[in-house]
Amino acid sequence: MASIDTTTTSVNNAFADFQRHLDEEQELKEEIRIIVRDLEQRAREILTHLQQVHQESGIKDVTVICGQAKPGFESVKNKYSELAKKIPDNQYYRFHDHWKFVTQRLSRLAVNCVTAGDYSRPLTIAKFVGELNGGFRLLNLKNDALRKRFDGLKYDLKKVEEIVYDLTIRGLKPTEGNQSS
Repeated sequence: MASIDTTTTSVNNAFADFQRHLDEEQELKEEIRIIVRDLEQRAREILTHLQQVHQESGIKDVTVICGQAKPGFESVKNKYSELAKKIPDNQYYRFHDHWKFVTQRLSRLAVNCVTAGDYSRPLTIAKFVGELNGGFRLLNLKNDALRKRFDGLKYDLKKVEEIVYDLTIRGLKPTEGNQSS
C-alpha cells in the first residue's frame, strides 16, 4: 500500500511540475505577445506618419517628417530591448510567430530610407536580415509554418539586397567611414 501511495505521489508531483512549467511558458508567451502588440502598434503609427513622404508636398518636407517620426523609433528601440530580455537565450525560434511582420517592415523601411536619402540604413538592415537568414539556414526545416516564414524571409532579404545593389551601382553606397547608424 505504501508503494502505491509513493507512486501516486511521484506521478502527482511530476504532473504538478509539468503544469507549473506549462503555466510559466504560457505566461511568458503572453508577456511576449503584449510587447509585440505594442511594438506593432508603434510601428503602424510610425508608418502612417512616414507615409506623408509619398505625397506630393511630403517629398519637400522629408527631413521634417522623418524628424517628427524619430521619437517613435526610440520607443520601438525600447520595446525591442524589452522583448530581448523576455526571450530565453538561443530560443528565438520558439516565438517566431509573434513578430512575423518585422522583416517585411524592415525591407519596406529600406526602400523608404533610400527614398528619404538615407543610404546607410539599408546597409544595416541588409546585414541584420542577412544574419537572421543565416540563422534560419542552420535549422533543418520541413514543410511547416517555420519553413514558410523562412521562405518569406528569403524574399525580404532579396529585396533589401537589391536595394544595396542599386545603391552600389549608382555610387550612392556610403563608404565604411561615412556610414551612420
